Amino acid sequence: MAAMQDENGFYSPLQYQPQWFWLGLVMVLLVGLWYAAIFLWGRKKAPARQNAPAHQGPHLERLRSECLQAIDATAEDADAGRLPERDAHQKLSFLVREFAGTAKGLPLTSMTLEELRRHEYNGLAAGIAGIYPSEFAPQPTHTVQESAEAARQVVRAWN
Repeated sequence: MAAMQDENGFYSPLQYQPQWFWLGLVMVLLVGLWYAAIFLWGRKKAPARQNAPAHQGPHLERLRSECLQAIDATAEDADAGRLPERDAHQKLSFLVREFAGTAKGLPLTSMTLEELRRHEYNGLAAGIAGIYPSEFAPQPTHTVQESAEAARQVVRAWN
């Protein structure tokens, strides 16, 4: 097809051949199908979530005993100067979270206080909140022994 000049000297726009339109449309449809295939067939169905069985009886008591021993060891290390105060507070917080997480089968060591409260672990959240200021403040607001006692109370009260 040749472009023709009109009486004012302008050329009319060139017309594309119809196969280019259909080729472009097919390509757009193929890309759309590709994305649909990725999102629909590529996703694995999440397994039906069952609440992880909480450790009961001897398992919970063994966990409790191990955690209380670790809390005592942390407090002793801090008192002896083998562990800086801030590190001791952080370790106490971690020990309590690890105990509760192992007892419940959930990743509680990475949850924020707000997430703990949202999941209704209020006792754990209250205990961690008591240790937080000493973990992050420029100067600890509580002694390591006070934080250790708060951690012990959380572990003993856990059921």
